Order: sequence, then structure tokens, then C-alpha cells
Amino acid sequence: MSIDETTRRVTDTDEPVNPLAHLSDETIAELAKEFDAIHDEVYSSLGDKDRKYITSVIAAQRQLLVAGRVLLLGSTSKPAWLAGTACLGIAKILENMEIGHNVMHGQWDWMNDPEIHSSVWDWDTASTANSWKHSHNYVHHTYTNIRGKDKDLGYEIMRIDPRQKWSPVYLAQPFY
Repeated sequence: MSIDETTRRVTDTDEPVNPLAHLSDETIAELAKEFDAIHDEVYSSLGDKDRKYITSVIAAQRQLLVAGRVLLLGSTSKPAWLAGTACLGIAKILENMEIGHNVMHGQWDWMNDPEIHSSVWDWDTASTANSWKHSHNYVHHTYTNIRGKDKDLGYEIMRIDPRQKWSPVYLAQPFY
């Protein structure tokens, strides 16, 4: 099955339908110019405020990491254990989602900072930086939301295709 973009109906073929097929070459070229203009505007606005932001997030992540370990090491009560665990959890979220994800996308490469550059950044997670860059930057962003190609959808936690069997868990999809 696939969706016929002209009728928005599910068809019986397994052939994917190109969602851009109805656009002319001129329309695509104009869209590309608009995206380039947005890129140029954002890139020209980058500066000290952005540098301060990422360095402060990295500092906060490292402080939370140390505080969490100290609290857990010295915890003799449940509230101290809970606080230490929360600190470590927030530190890990910051490390992987706000810092690592964006650094390895190259978001901060414009700073030419040898410590915050996509070519050298590594993180403490199950996937190596190089593996993540390939699976996320290349595979996911080349095939975003294409079932069978986008590995970010390989866990079936989101229903993005009418060929996926429906499950009640998908009712919560707008919240995650």
C-alpha cells in the first residue's frame, strides 16, 4: 500500500510516492532560494550570545554531573538519593539531547572551538559519535519519516504510515 498524493488515498502498491512529484522545477528552485535565505539570515545572526549559551549549558551539565555523584556518594537519606539521581538524569539529558545532538549536527562549528566541534565531539552513550552521525545526520535526515529507511522510526513507537498496524498506544503520539 502507498498513498496516491493526488487523491490522498491508500493504494495497493508498495511503491513509495514522491510527495514532491506535483511541484515544478521552478517551484522547487524557488523553495530552495527561500531556504537559503533563512539559512543566511540565521548564520549572520550568530554571535557572542550563542557562544555564551552553549558554554553555559556545558558548564551546567558538568556541574549537575558532579553534584549528582557527590549527592549519591554521600547520601544517607532518600531525599539526597533522589536529588542525586535527578541531577544525574538531567545531566545525561543535557549531554545527549541539548549538547551532543546539536554539536554533532555541526550547530556550533561556526565558533571554530576545538572542544565544541562536530569533528572531535564524543559522548558517553551506547552509540559512537561516528555511528550516530551516519545513522542520524545521514540516514535519518535523508529519509525522515520514510518507513523502512528512517532508523529513528525502527522502534515502531510512532505511526507514520497507513501500512503500520494501528495500536491504542498511538493515541498518545501527540504527546511524545
